[in-house]
Amino acid sequence: MIVLDIGCGRKKITGAIGIDFSAMSDADILLDLNKEDLPFEDSSVDLIFSSHTLEHLTLEGFLHVMQECYRVLKPLGQLKIVVPYFTTTANLANPFHNNNICFNEHTFRFFSSDTETDALPKQEYVSPSCPHWGLRYSANSEIGIEFKTLAMSYFYFPEYADATDSEKFLARSSKMNVVDQIAYSLETVKPCPVRPETGPVGASDDPFVFVEQQLEHIRHQVAYFETREVGESVLNAARRAVTAARVDGSIFSVDGVLTPVNFLIYELDVIIQDLRRKIDGLG
Repeated sequence: MIVLDIGCGRKKITGAIGIDFSAMSDADILLDLNKEDLPFEDSSVDLIFSSHTLEHLTLEGFLHVMQECYRVLKPLGQLKIVVPYFTTTANLANPFHNNNICFNEHTFRFFSSDTETDALPKQEYVSPSCPHWGLRYSANSEIGIEFKTLAMSYFYFPEYADATDSEKFLARSSKMNVVDQIAYSLETVKPCPVRPETGPVGASDDPFVFVEQQLEHIRHQVAYFETREVGESVLNAARRAVTAARVDGSIFSVDGVLTPVNFLIYELDVIIQDLRRKIDGLG
């Protein structure tokens, strides 16, 4: 088994090939991780370990190391990373850390296109604008690498050690100095998947046709509510939405407010889902 210890310092893993920039380290190979390539063949390494190293790199250097780790790891090879948790005051104050790299439970979503993950409960990563785990294509660019997050471990400050999982999640989400360091176990996905279609309408669909379908659906939802004699406030947003009319090119007017068709799709979807939840509540 070929094991690399990236940023090994003076605590190189027994049996691993140590890599570091410092001549004072126990490294077998000295190189600048921000710029230089790992001197190994493609898909030749089984495991890479890196502890308290990546936070010292520039943003470009971090992305370079992730590319290099992906390149040299075998399919299903693993990358184990230990770094300071972003929201600790010592980490933020450290002048030798590059805090353009925010290490928390969301970091490696941006290297995955998986819809879900088993690494943490869904309610701990879902947000209205990011309902899926994988955010690899959120910048509309192809990085050409894919990692599956197998597991994450948190090393808590002592006062949170005995808290429940929900208490720990709430504290991580709202306070400083809750988690001291975080560990990730990642697995290479090779060959790299191609981009999936995302969003409420695929790139091959006609957005204008899709908007008309949404508006028709909202009209039916409004008609259903009108038969149930619900309060007018429930229908205000929906009634404004169905005034949507194309005014020029891809621009629509909704009750006098202009918006591009691509974003109107998302605004109408929010209204549809809100009305659907209200319908479910009526029974």
